[in-house]
Amino acid sequence: MVGGILSGTRSSAQPPPRAATAVDTTTTTIPFFPLGTSPIELRGDARPGIYLAAVGRRAIAMGTEDGRLELWSWPIKWMHDLELSFRVPKYTEPISGRAVAHSVIERPEGVTIEYAYEQFTVREHIFVPLDLPAAIVLLDVDAIRPLDIIATFAPDIHFAWPASLGGQYLVWEQNARAFLFSEGKRSINAFFGSPAVTQASDVPAHMLAAAPPQLVLGVGNGTDRYTAPRLGEPPGHNVNLHTAYIPIVLAGGAMPRDSALAMYRALIAPGAAEREWKRRVAHADSLRRTTFSLHSPDSLLDRAVEYAKVNLDESFVCNPDLGCGLVAGYGLSGAASDRPGFGWFFGGDAAINSFAMTGAGLTPLVRDGVFRFFAQFQRADGKITHEISQGAKRVDWFGYPYAFYHGDTTPFWMLAFGEYWLQTGDTALVRELWPNLKRAYDWSRKTDTNGDGLMDNPAAGAGALEVGDLQIGILSDVYLGGVWVASLERFAAMARALGNTAVADSALAIRSRAIRTLETKLWAPALGQYAFALLQDGSVNSNLTAWPATAMSFAVFDTTRGAQMGARLASSEIMTDWGARPLSATSTLFDPLHYNNGAVWPFVTGFVSLAQYRYHNAQAGFFALQAIAHTGFDQSLGRNPEVISGRLYKPLDTAVPHQFFATSMVLTPLLRGLLGIDVDMPRGRVTLAPHLPAGWDSVSVDNVPAGRGTISFTLRRSAGAMTAMVRRRGPDRSPLELVFSPALPLGARVSGGGTTTATPGDVHATVSARITDSSVVEVRYAGGWAIQPPVVPALIGERSRAPRILSERLGRSGSAGDRYVVALEGLSGQRYTFGVRAPDEAKAAALDATVSAGAAVQVGPTKPGTLRTVEVIFPTTGANADGYTKTTMTLSGAPKP
Repeated sequence: MVGGILSGTRSSAQPPPRAATAVDTTTTTIPFFPLGTSPIELRGDARPGIYLAAVGRRAIAMGTEDGRLELWSWPIKWMHDLELSFRVPKYTEPISGRAVAHSVIERPEGVTIEYAYEQFTVREHIFVPLDLPAAIVLLDVDAIRPLDIIATFAPDIHFAWPASLGGQYLVWEQNARAFLFSEGKRSINAFFGSPAVTQASDVPAHMLAAAPPQLVLGVGNGTDRYTAPRLGEPPGHNVNLHTAYIPIVLAGGAMPRDSALAMYRALIAPGAAEREWKRRVAHADSLRRTTFSLHSPDSLLDRAVEYAKVNLDESFVCNPDLGCGLVAGYGLSGAASDRPGFGWFFGGDAAINSFAMTGAGLTPLVRDGVFRFFAQFQRADGKITHEISQGAKRVDWFGYPYAFYHGDTTPFWMLAFGEYWLQTGDTALVRELWPNLKRAYDWSRKTDTNGDGLMDNPAAGAGALEVGDLQIGILSDVYLGGVWVASLERFAAMARALGNTAVADSALAIRSRAIRTLETKLWAPALGQYAFALLQDGSVNSNLTAWPATAMSFAVFDTTRGAQMGARLASSEIMTDWGARPLSATSTLFDPLHYNNGAVWPFVTGFVSLAQYRYHNAQAGFFALQAIAHTGFDQSLGRNPEVISGRLYKPLDTAVPHQFFATSMVLTPLLRGLLGIDVDMPRGRVTLAPHLPAGWDSVSVDNVPAGRGTISFTLRRSAGAMTAMVRRRGPDRSPLELVFSPALPLGARVSGGGTTTATPGDVHATVSARITDSSVVEVRYAGGWAIQPPVVPALIGERSRAPRILSERLGRSGSAGDRYVVALEGLSGQRYTFGVRAPDEAKAAALDATVSAGAAVQVGPTKPGTLRTVEVIFPTTGANADGYTKTTMTLSGAPKP
């Protein structure tokens, strides 16, 4: 120890340590300003090891709720384990911040960690300027004794993996009251410090110290935050609250030293932090007010939508070497790594996330961060890159095997482009990047080595799987095939819009051939499911997986078969209470902790949810959507984890805690499935085909992008009608065709104009109108059956407990009229109470229910109206490995004879 501060360990060949530097403390704080509150802020107890983050375009401060932080400005990791401790007169040793971290606040602009002790409360406000390579910490202190705050950190000064640096060093710059982080060539530079520093660690020359460097910030001992008691007075409450902040700032990157120093000095100057904070507040307000928002009976889902937008906006990163694009997710790299979770550029993830971002109104980020960004790195033969490290320009990145590892990235990029074009009508961008699109198409079609229309995994690269025995011998998996088929339809439409009719016809011919292959070779009628993959030896891998849901999400499969597959996907073999396993729990390859063979993925769950809506199994679709929404609040506040155990509700230790293709799946099935929004600007048409949950009688939606404007609408369900009130905003007032095709309950009788379509799981009545500014459209109907399951939320650390509604079907029963047949799963021997809405009051009063052998059922007492309760006790034998058994419940509106 030197002067009370760790100096680091030195070899005998090094010069002796110098005493810790004393720093002038004339100006130690910046003026206080109110941070305000956010309407979507989240509060909770500080939990050890739970992830949190403040994110900008060019930097990130991420850490854990107990106060440890890691700071990056792309593409450089500056430090990890930045944490506070507190020295008070009562003790000789500092009090660890981790020991007294009390609560946290997460909001779009930044995070707050509150430390509470008998002598002080310190609120650590952490945020990152929107467009600067910097991070700012503001300390708001309430102390009743003199207090030293000690900031300790482990310096890194590394490029993101796999790039590297040599000759890193740390130097104390007294005039700046900051450490200079640099390296031998001085090509990267950052300053980290505070005007309140009273002591700083001595550090060795030309290298990094083994012991963590420290900054000591004085509160009291002459600072303007502490007033000593008068003679004879006991020490008391001597800090004037809310008069000043103590700032700590990191600023710098791949820039000259003078530029880094100028940025640092600018940010510690009075007014700078307030200005940057207000920019963050304005940006968050704009996201909330100008992009898609939901106002539904489900407040948690409404909030999940807001945080999904925040997270996806945070995925847009600007790297000084590479440009601005979408990254895949964030996680701590800690002491042993320089990989910030998945905080680098993934083409497939970006394309998948664009479905949500396009539909939610983040279209500029999609245009520049998905299409223009990845087009510049497209391989000469047309393949779109799978991943690009933040440090890619510092090494021969494209000489590594990772850059083009996946085969699905290229058709996903094509599909995403088509979806963007439909929503925006941005034919100019299609024309700009048509050479890239055409090369992507040509590369993809050439990976079909046997002429069956499907891309072949050995030629293309990885599809659904990266690891595990399930991928052995694959020729074409259903995931890659489904994405390819969906992309061909969109590609053909774009080609036709540019006048390339021959190319469009060729793409559609390949699509027809590929669909024929999928239907004839992958459909297993005896199992009522699509198989996982065609194998190289000519056989089929028949495992039940969630991967067909990707094809189903874009309506690739036959409607009847798809409905059967939906019932399989809804079962406890695939679905847990917190999401979908990629592989059935009945498979011999299933492992609940295996990355590809059993762990739950919110990203996969989102495709399962959308697939259920596409094939009119709305109960199962809503169950999956709710599961995704809950994962954003049950662990890290406002963040969705990458992958979760397939048996116990807890993210895997290896999971990235801040994963964007998990977050995007809050929006994608909500927009396209539950709300049924389909914007086709090239054709001048907007379709609303909602599947409202049984418990929702109304929902309002704002700011759905449609060309150069937006549409907002309110849906209302009343006795005998479903109404849509639609409004347009924006400069374009050319008329649009509005198609309203809501899902109605099974057995509903439609009256009035329009057309009626019966599906296996519901009835759709369709009407249309022209809309310039606003329009009201209505579908009138009577009757219909509906079921509402009990709410059984997933609990951290627990197994699945909620019942499953596998399917709803309508049968005929002579004079008794329609029979409503519901396939169910529940825990063996467990009692669940369902709500059932009968077609009319007479049928509700006479409601009869039967269940298949081994189960028991009891209809609740008669009440006014059409809603009754039905109690089901599930069979006690035949349970699967998750403890679930099946039963089929049949309901009718006539008593037993």
